[in-house]
Amino acid sequence: MDPMNVTTDSQFELDDQFMPSLTSIKSSITPQPTIIAGQTAQLPTIIAEHLTNTADQTTIDVQFGTSGERIMHDQPIINNEQTPLPTRRNRRPGPYNISLYLTNFGSSAGSSSSQPPIFELKHPFIFDLISGNYDIPLWDAFRSWVRDGLLTKHDKKNHDQDHYKKHLAHFPAAINLGVLLINNKNWFYNLYFDGQLLNNTHIDVIFYYLRKKAKYEIGSSYKYTTVDCVFSSKISSIWEKYLDLDNDVGCADEEHVIGEYIRGYRMHAAIPWHMVDHVFVPVHVKNKFHWVLAVISLNDKRINVYDSYRAAGHDAAIKTEIVKLSQLIPLKLRVNDYYKNKGIDVSQAQEENEFFDIVFIDNVPQQTHGTLDCGIYMLAFAEYLSYEQGIPTGNLDASFLRSRYATLLWNYGQQKNDAGAISDNEAPPRHSRLNVALQDNDTIQIH
Repeated sequence: MDPMNVTTDSQFELDDQFMPSLTSIKSSITPQPTIIAGQTAQLPTIIAEHLTNTADQTTIDVQFGTSGERIMHDQPIINNEQTPLPTRRNRRPGPYNISLYLTNFGSSAGSSSSQPPIFELKHPFIFDLISGNYDIPLWDAFRSWVRDGLLTKHDKKNHDQDHYKKHLAHFPAAINLGVLLINNKNWFYNLYFDGQLLNNTHIDVIFYYLRKKAKYEIGSSYKYTTVDCVFSSKISSIWEKYLDLDNDVGCADEEHVIGEYIRGYRMHAAIPWHMVDHVFVPVHVKNKFHWVLAVISLNDKRINVYDSYRAAGHDAAIKTEIVKLSQLIPLKLRVNDYYKNKGIDVSQAQEENEFFDIVFIDNVPQQTHGTLDCGIYMLAFAEYLSYEQGIPTGNLDASFLRSRYATLLWNYGQQKNDAGAISDNEAPPRHSRLNVALQDNDTIQIH
C-alpha cells in the first residue's frame, strides 16, 4: 500500500485516543532545507560528516555515492495531506553536445557525474631543481620499473624498435603528460638509456612543462615562454616558399600558424609574446641530425644560440637554420600586432623589419663526440636559463640528466593517476582569424 495514499475508511483505523492530534504533529516538525542532488558537485570537496545549522539546529546527513561524490540527504517527511509531484526528468545532452571538460549532468548521471579533481602540482620540477639533490628511493623505483621486462639484448635494438619482451612494453593506465598520452615503456626507455635518440615528443613534453613553470611561477624577473617542435618546421616551410619565386603556392596557412604562436593561441599553457622577454625555440638541424636551443630575445632583437657541439663547419650549418628565424621573426611580429600590444609606436616600419642579430653563446658545456646527447643538452640549457641561472661551463652528466627527466615525468604522471586527477584546462582561447596579408612596406629580401 502506498503510504502517501492512506484512506480513512480502513478496517484497521485506530481510535483517536491512541493518536496525537494532527495539530501537535505539525507543531513538532522542524523544517528541513532542500538540497538538490544535482548541485552537490558544487560543494567544497572537504566537508564534515554532519553539518549543523546553528540557527535552527537542523542536521543534514552527508553520505558518499558510488562514484565518490558527496550526496546531501534531507530527512523525508510523509505528508498525507498532499500528493507529491512526480520527479522531473533531468535530460542529458546528446553525444555531440557534451563538452570535453564537463562530465556532471545531475543526479541521473551515475558514476560519470563525479568531476575529477584538478592536480595541484603544475609541473614535475617543483621539488627537484636541476642543480639540486635527487630522491634516491624514487630513482630506484623508476629504474626497477623501466627495466622490468627488458629483452636480454635490448641495447642492440634500434631506437624505434621494441626493447621489451612480448606484451610487456604496454602498461594499462596511460600516463597523461599534458600534451601526450603514454602507455608504452619504450618512450621512457629512449629518454632514460644512454645512446638513445630523443624525438620531438620528448622535446615537446619537457618544453610544455617549462612553459607551465613560466606561466605559474610568481616573482620571477626572467619572463619567457616556449614553443614546440612544429614552430621551427613552419618557419622553414615559409622560408622555402619565399625562396621559390616560381612557386605559385601560397603560405598563408603556415603564416597563420606562426601568428597563433605569437598571440598565444596555439599551444596549451601559452603566453602571448608581448608579455615575455624571451622565447625558447627547439631547432632540429636535419642535415646534421642535431638539436640546438635558439632563444629569441625580443627586447634585444637578438637570437642567442646554445649549441652543445661547436666546430667551424658545424657552426655554419647551424647558422643556416637560425637565419630563417632572424629574418622572418621581425616581420611576423609586426603583422601580428606584437608592437601594438607592447604599446610601441609602429610608425618606424623599417627599423622594426630589421633582421635580428645572431649570437652563438661561447663556453657552454659540450657533449662527447659521437654521442647522441644533443637533445638532452638542449633541454638542460633551457631549464638552467628558466631558473635565471647561468649555464655551467663544465661538462654535464648526460646519464644523470636522462635519469632525472625520465624519473620526474614518470613520477608526475603516476601521481596524477593515483589521485584520479586531471590537469587544468589549458587549451588556448578561441579567436578570430587575423588578416596578416603583407603590405608593400612589409616585403623582405631573403639573403
